[in-house]
Amino acid sequence: MYQDQDFHVWDDQTLPGRLEKIRAQIDPKFTQTVTDLTPVFNELAVPIYDHISQHRRRSKNPPPDTWVAFSASKRGYKMLPHIEVGFWDDRFFIWLAVLQEAKNRQALLSSLKEDTVMQLPAGFACGGDHTDKNCGQPLTRDNYQELMRNQPQRHAEWQVGRNFMRGSDFFTGTPTDQVQTIQDTVRALLPLYDQLIRI
Repeated sequence: MYQDQDFHVWDDQTLPGRLEKIRAQIDPKFTQTVTDLTPVFNELAVPIYDHISQHRRRSKNPPPDTWVAFSASKRGYKMLPHIEVGFWDDRFFIWLAVLQEAKNRQALLSSLKEDTVMQLPAGFACGGDHTDKNCGQPLTRDNYQELMRNQPQRHAEWQVGRNFMRGSDFFTGTPTDQVQTIQDTVRALLPLYDQLIRI
């Protein structure tokens, strides 16, 4: 299971050192999460493929975060609505994301009904910048409407999901409880994700 000690990966300030620790300590857990989420994604009408971050473009600075993304394409995920599960140095996150690279981003997002988004469980957040770990705000109607008002901007992004902060109960429960939390979070996002990938 994911544990508080996984955050020690970010204590290594070198690129090769942090990458080695990510691959040895976190990527195998992502692989297990892929397995755990298979029955959830099987509820969709289309196959979903996993993409564990490789950080291949980095040549100097160590990655500030790492993730596994799930999309409806074998070839990639950034140009499609996708679900990301991953780590920053102080939190574990699960986001349904539509990034600035996404095709027909505004048309996709305008198809989502605000009331449907607002039916997500308590504790969910929304945000507009996948490169900023602090972008998430509580999923209130006012915050969501502000997020949607920003969407016409060229570099706008859209995220809805959850953060689990370092030291929280997410990391101290049983492995079964943790898997259930991950599955429940993704399952709650599934109706929105299903709509986005059908357009």
